[in-house]
Amino acid sequence: MLKKIHIAQYFFAIVFSGIMHSAAAQLSDYHLQIFDHTSGILPGGISQLVKDKKGLLWILYANKVQCFDGQLIQTYDPTNALQTFYCDKNNRIWVCADSGPFLFSEKKNTFEKIHVKTNNQDLLSGYIMEFPGGEIVLLTNNGCFSYNQSLNQFEQIKDHPFLLRRFTPNASEMYQNLLFVHNDKYLFRYNIQTKEVDSLPAIETYGIYPISRDSLLINTRGDVVRWYDFNTQKITTAYFDQKAKTSFNLRNTVSIAPSRFLLASSVGLIEYDASSKVFLKRNFFLDGMRVATNEYATYIYYDTTEGNAWMATNEGVAKFAVRDEPIGFVKIKQMDDEISAGIDDIRRIIEDKDGNIWTATGYGFARFGKTSGNWKVFSPTGDGKKTLNHESIRGLQYDGKYLILGPTSTGVWLFDPTTETYTHPRYTTDAVKQRAEKDFISDIIKMNNGDFLISARSAFYILKAKTYEIHSVIPIDYVPEFKTVTANGSDGITWIGSATGLYYMDSTFKKLNTVNFPAGFLPVSSGLLLRDNRFMFSCNGGLFTAKHDEHTGTVSITKMTDVFDGMPLAITYLDNNGVIWGASDKGIVRFNPVKSTFRKYDYSDNIQGYTFNGSAWYKDSDGRIYFGGTNGLNYWHPESFSVTPEPYDIYVRKIRIGNKAYSPISFDSIAPVKYDEQSIDVEFGAAYFNNPEKVKYRYKLEGVDKEWKDAGAGNLIRFTSLSPGHYTFKIQGSLNQVDWKDAKAKISFEILPPFWLTWWFLSLCGVSIIGIVLLIMRNHRIKIREKQEELEAEQSINHFSSSIHAGQSVDDILWDVARNCISQLSFEDCVIYLVDEDRQVLVQKAAFGPKSPKNYVITNPIEIPIGKGITGNVALTGKPEIVNDTSIDPRYIVDDAMRYSEIAIPIKAGEQVLGVIDCEHSKKRFFTQRHLFILTTIASLCASKIVRSRIEGQKQEAERVLRDTQQKMAEIEMQALRAQMNPHFIFNCLNSINRYIVKSDQATASLYLTRFAKLIRLILDNSNNKSVSLASELEALRLYIEMESIRFEKQFTYSISVDKDVQQDHIYVPPLIIQPFVENAIWHGLLHKETAGHLYITFSRKIQNILQCTIEDDGVGREKAKELKSKSTSTKRSLGMKLTEDRLSLLNRQTLLDATVEVLDLKDRSGEATGTKVILKIPVDAY
Repeated sequence: MLKKIHIAQYFFAIVFSGIMHSAAAQLSDYHLQIFDHTSGILPGGISQLVKDKKGLLWILYANKVQCFDGQLIQTYDPTNALQTFYCDKNNRIWVCADSGPFLFSEKKNTFEKIHVKTNNQDLLSGYIMEFPGGEIVLLTNNGCFSYNQSLNQFEQIKDHPFLLRRFTPNASEMYQNLLFVHNDKYLFRYNIQTKEVDSLPAIETYGIYPISRDSLLINTRGDVVRWYDFNTQKITTAYFDQKAKTSFNLRNTVSIAPSRFLLASSVGLIEYDASSKVFLKRNFFLDGMRVATNEYATYIYYDTTEGNAWMATNEGVAKFAVRDEPIGFVKIKQMDDEISAGIDDIRRIIEDKDGNIWTATGYGFARFGKTSGNWKVFSPTGDGKKTLNHESIRGLQYDGKYLILGPTSTGVWLFDPTTETYTHPRYTTDAVKQRAEKDFISDIIKMNNGDFLISARSAFYILKAKTYEIHSVIPIDYVPEFKTVTANGSDGITWIGSATGLYYMDSTFKKLNTVNFPAGFLPVSSGLLLRDNRFMFSCNGGLFTAKHDEHTGTVSITKMTDVFDGMPLAITYLDNNGVIWGASDKGIVRFNPVKSTFRKYDYSDNIQGYTFNGSAWYKDSDGRIYFGGTNGLNYWHPESFSVTPEPYDIYVRKIRIGNKAYSPISFDSIAPVKYDEQSIDVEFGAAYFNNPEKVKYRYKLEGVDKEWKDAGAGNLIRFTSLSPGHYTFKIQGSLNQVDWKDAKAKISFEILPPFWLTWWFLSLCGVSIIGIVLLIMRNHRIKIREKQEELEAEQSINHFSSSIHAGQSVDDILWDVARNCISQLSFEDCVIYLVDEDRQVLVQKAAFGPKSPKNYVITNPIEIPIGKGITGNVALTGKPEIVNDTSIDPRYIVDDAMRYSEIAIPIKAGEQVLGVIDCEHSKKRFFTQRHLFILTTIASLCASKIVRSRIEGQKQEAERVLRDTQQKMAEIEMQALRAQMNPHFIFNCLNSINRYIVKSDQATASLYLTRFAKLIRLILDNSNNKSVSLASELEALRLYIEMESIRFEKQFTYSISVDKDVQQDHIYVPPLIIQPFVENAIWHGLLHKETAGHLYITFSRKIQNILQCTIEDDGVGREKAKELKSKSTSTKRSLGMKLTEDRLSLLNRQTLLDATVEVLDLKDRSGEATGTKVILKIPVDAY
């Protein structure tokens, strides 16, 4: 299919010359369309091209031939060393190889070798030619041979004795009735009709290319082309550039018009004008970019019917129009230009007095020189004071002196094309200047009086033609922001189209008037002022004209045509022939109202893209129209533009019936089709290269279809299940779905009636129908029985399910299942086992049958190792089994009696086997898939109950452990309380109070008694709570320590510190959790010290829910304390510390936190004990 290549090295070298602000993109002579490997064309090695009368393109390689219709391609392999090929007047394709000629057979769809009748074993074939009378002649190194069609062979030519001599077959050419051939010494000119011959000396001839009857171009060795003139008998060297003496190599030539030739050469594809005897270099464009064809144009072919030329390249095939001018496409930015792509976003176009074309773009503006043929870019530059430095320009006009530039910011600029300098216009007031230079200019138009109207987003401005002074048009009631088109007529009416509606102003510019228009038709996308001052405009509702009546002041709207309904045009133009041209998101469209013909030109027609800029059009002094878009510029001559579509033929490629294929040449001999071979495939196509996907097809199968059926763009239609009878297949193709073209071939065929329409077959069918009815009845009864069994199975499952209720134990359920298997399913024996995972055995849990135990109690349960017997194997594999005959199964284990049928179903929870239901019956093959289904469902119910029961047991066990833990906590709490209120401690306290009283130290006794009372009260209060605030715990701790300090007559001091981030009132700890460790530090550490000691207590919080308490003393240490303790009568461990450690252990289990007690021995450098440190980590609650 067609492909436009954007990467230069694929086909051509992009030509680029100039500097930053110039580009060599001239307007083109020819626009290329490329067909490459994506179409199936083999890259490289193309030696020749030819088109047949069907429009098919034939491509010759050294060892292959390809046939291409624009969409599908076929490849043929006649032989190796292929040299030339030729299409004769009868549309036969000939190929010449060194080994001889080949002729394409349409019937066999292959090239067949044609015999050459000669005794010469060293015969070398060269060219196939066709003489004026239609004689097919083969040129060889042993003379010429003529084709005998009746014998299908070449024979020595008879009527031309001159052609019997030996020639060099590498080059020859027919021109009218003249044959040019050569040998090592001479180049001969032979007249086929008069048999006259003359010659010139041959100089290493490699190619013969006649320009006229007397003048030839001869390609020789070393890139030297020579002129041979038989009239003057002179041989001269041909130069591409006569002044520079530029030599070249010639590959072939074609005549494209009288005295005009295209030449494929080493300097590219060039044109020769025989009348002026000048070689011309032509411009070739691909995707709007100029390309060079040197070293790539290997062969050129001209289709005189279509007026198109075909060029073979190293990468594929290129096609371009020669006779009819296509729509031109040019991009200002070339492949190597280092300028912004915005330069190809063409917003406005204008022509100056010298015929140069200027464009306003998305990146400055550009000029196409009419004389130079090149573009010059004026990109934004400078600081914006003396030059235009804003990129986007949407307004552009020319007044004979200046280009008037309207950028989308910075205000209007005047540019002198002669000096290429910028200047600003004058403003009537500073307010106008400030407003205009910030405004977004969307268009500039020249009014009837010569002044210029500047259309901007927030206002309209007028630029005076003589003074170049700008003033704003005021007052204006409303200015539409997004204006798409502005036009001023000779009647003084200015039309404004916008996204919000259609407006107009009279010549006073005092009021902006709104034209009543349906809102659904908006926006107004483009417009054009006609000669009679009607305003033609496009919108979503179609194409309309607006006419202002100067007498009534009203505007009348008239619809021009329905063709453009729902197709808003970005550009609208009416040419001198009354033809409407437009640009839309579908491409460029053309509508002739007189002939009612509509044509659409899309990307395959060289359109720059599908986005055109509003009002970006211009018609130059040569009658050429320009349309600008976001990707470049399209141009053409609308009045002389050829609208005749490229000719194409619809043809049927082949038809396949069953396993037999028919080519077009054999369509008339299609044999009657057997009914069982009536799969019919018809493959068709169109030789159309412009855009194959445009061709749509429709078909009619006469004998079935009364109307044409749409086939879309497909190339294959398949018929199946056709009734016996006669049929004729017709196919049509169309480019616009209006004008349809018939395929030349009409395919007729007959489908024979099948054997079953005979009387004997009908009789047999009658008997068969009776048998089928009986069979259906039988099957119906079977289905009823199966349905009944299915219903019974469902009822059985429902019964089992309803009998299992939540209150039952696992054993009860298993016994109930075993009993119901006997009663509901008529089994004889049912035993249910559960797996003992520890011992890996199946243990009998329930059984029902002849030996059922009384009271549902099994005294000696059966145990089966997993893997043993049928039941054990089911437990091992987890897969159910049905044994139809246990007598032949060695795994069967006899229980109370021998039974022949057994079914064993695993009770599974996921992949785990919990048990097995094992049932038996004395009949062979008793158990069915219905039993399997029922028991599998029951096993699933049992598994669910077993799993629930086990989960419930685990839950009850967890609750029991929790209750035990809580009970132990309560007991330890009470023991801790009792430990706090140690009678020994109370006794010592009371003795101390008594001693102070006896010593008459009433103040100390009172103080001690008060502390004692507070402590006892706090202990009692805290014991009632699970947790207390840290502040309350610290208060009790201080009271205790102070009492012990008073009691031991200030033998130690103490300090309690709490970190700032520990909020005492908001942190809760278990009560009486710290006191036992403090007591231990005082009694076993500090009291044994000979000097005064100190007790350090600190609180910190390094982890969120853990309070760290550090109790440090500078006492005698644990080793000394143990030594002293061993000498005393008491060797028991502190009960308070033991209880506290138990409490912390229980807290860990409750909170899942890490509550710990760590005791560290403090020593100096000499290893002597300096005290003891206890680090207590307590779980806390924070509020």
